[in-house]
Amino acid sequence: MDIAEVKDLFGKEFSAHRNKFEIYDFPLAEAENSEEQHIWKPGVYVFWHPIRGVIKVGRHLTNSMKRAFEHIRDNTGEVMTALKGDEGTRLLLFNVKESKDKHWVAALEVYFEERLSPEIKSGRMG
Repeated sequence: MDIAEVKDLFGKEFSAHRNKFEIYDFPLAEAENSEEQHIWKPGVYVFWHPIRGVIKVGRHLTNSMKRAFEHIRDNTGEVMTALKGDEGTRLLLFNVKESKDKHWVAALEVYFEERLSPEIKSGRMG
């Protein structure tokens, strides 16, 4: 699945709530230094690789960017740290603009986990 397909899935399922979200798409190497307005808000993160597809989906109810980079630091699935040096790896963030809308973050994570079938599965999904 490519990045456009990930964004299309979001658009089709969450179109009624699109205005609550800000979508970011960064090369992983550039993501950590972004100064975008809603970058450090609650949201869903998707690690994507051009050959392997979706590597990891997750969410954080206060700071999605911070949580995404904790996976790199902790080497989740014993593959995440290696992604940091890979120029093709991208980080997509679907962050809410207002914290009061964080319940949509949880719904989006479940939807993405089921539909994107990431290489590294979330332990929360059962």
